[in-house]
Amino acid sequence: MQRKTAVIIGGGPAGLTAAYELVTRSDIQPLVIEQSSLVGGISRTERYRGNHIDIGGHRFFSKSDRVMNWWLGIMPMQQSSEPAFAIQYQGQSRDVGLPHEGLDPETTDRVMLIRPRKSRIYWRRKLFDYPLSFSVDTIRKMGLLRLGRAGLSYLHAAAFPVAPEQNLEDFIINRFGRELYDTFFKSYTEKVWGVPCNEIPADWGAQRIKGLSILKALKHALMHRKGADVSQKGTETSLIERFLYPKFGPGQMWEIVADEIRGCGGEVLLRHKAVAITTEEGAVKA
Repeated sequence: MQRKTAVIIGGGPAGLTAAYELVTRSDIQPLVIEQSSLVGGISRTERYRGNHIDIGGHRFFSKSDRVMNWWLGIMPMQQSSEPAFAIQYQGQSRDVGLPHEGLDPETTDRVMLIRPRKSRIYWRRKLFDYPLSFSVDTIRKMGLLRLGRAGLSYLHAAAFPVAPEQNLEDFIINRFGRELYDTFFKSYTEKVWGVPCNEIPADWGAQRIKGLSILKALKHALMHRKGADVSQKGTETSLIERFLYPKFGPGQMWEIVADEIRGCGGEVLLRHKAVAITTEEGAVKA
């Protein structure tokens, strides 16, 4: 019989997940084409002089049981002194037990760690909490003059929002004001994605930043409490404070998935670039 093949362009999380599902749940053999030397896309983990360096702060969190179970099937969770974590989504709740005899990160590498979130912005040789908090430390580092300008800028944006929002620049300014946009968001976003903010669609911001805004950050700071469950369904995704994290960075997850695909008969080709798709009579030939 003719072999069934699925050609997948790109060895990032989406491409590798598709390939893994095909090779483990069907008779279709995936062929993943990745132009770089590493899998994982922007969720890869680079290695430099013995250090594991993530390209961005990628965290493993989902309100979907199916997604959480998929990840934990690849990399089981570490042992914990807590009996269970509550994972909630769509009004439903389910406890995930964590037995004491679970995996020990000190002796096992293929393990998902439970980690608190601690994101920082490095600006003018100072570290700021992210999401931005209105703490004494933030006020001291920004200075009253700059903080006052940021406040006035936010009030102006709240009173006269850009409408309709045409791009990511409009989206962020409407939620934080132009002063904070120019200070923190603009250069960071353009460095990470390599595209000017005014060329990125506004709906991209709605998907990435979701409901985060100055008002949400203030509310979160006032209602901050420790010991929240991993799911934190009522928390904006950008404010989640506990998440799952592979022992050696997010790239470890996708390196393992790539190895599993190869072990099941699929192919993952690195340093290969797809330049064209040849079709004949509505079918892909090459």
